[in-house]
Amino acid sequence: MTEINDQLKSAQSRGLLLAIYHYFDDETFSVGRILQQDDTHVLLEVVDPNGSFNGLQLISKDFINRVVLRSDYLRSTEVWQQAANRDGYADPWQIEQTKASLNLDDNALLRSLLQNALRKELVLSLGTVRQVADDNVTDADFTGLVAEYVGDAVALNYLDPWDLTDAWQIDIKTDEINYLRVGAGVCERMKALLAVYGD
Repeated sequence: MTEINDQLKSAQSRGLLLAIYHYFDDETFSVGRILQQDDTHVLLEVVDPNGSFNGLQLISKDFINRVVLRSDYLRSTEVWQQAANRDGYADPWQIEQTKASLNLDDNALLRSLLQNALRKELVLSLGTVRQVADDNVTDADFTGLVAEYVGDAVALNYLDPWDLTDAWQIDIKTDEINYLRVGAGVCERMKALLAVYGD
């Protein structure tokens, strides 16, 4: 973990685009620039494959298994980001406004992001690892509104876009959270669904 922490510090201080591998599926990763980090979490401004900003993602360091600072994909993403800036589609979800609205504690990023989401009714995407069967573990994510946040437990109200007949709630311990995303396209689309079907 020391090498990973060194890479994260280097990327943040140099403003580098990086890839963070933190999913159970070891071929999936998040790309962006580090805005902040504390002892347990990294706050990433996510850059999607179009070169556009796609939300803020808070990643638990406990789930990070690899960091890449240089790759052809990262070099390509930088070019795509320059094109997005030039052509006016760099910030389709108004991430700058989201960043400005958050009041995050530099020493407790997870706690303060969850408190912001609860207080401001921000739609967020919560990633975790779920055991599907005895020997089958998979990544899982849920997008919705924080209904309750007490101690080390979070209750998230969400809709299944493929079955709008019921709203659901998941309870999860904070140490089981791989990542939280806010201001991303998936969050904005869920906000629209919740406005229509959330009652």
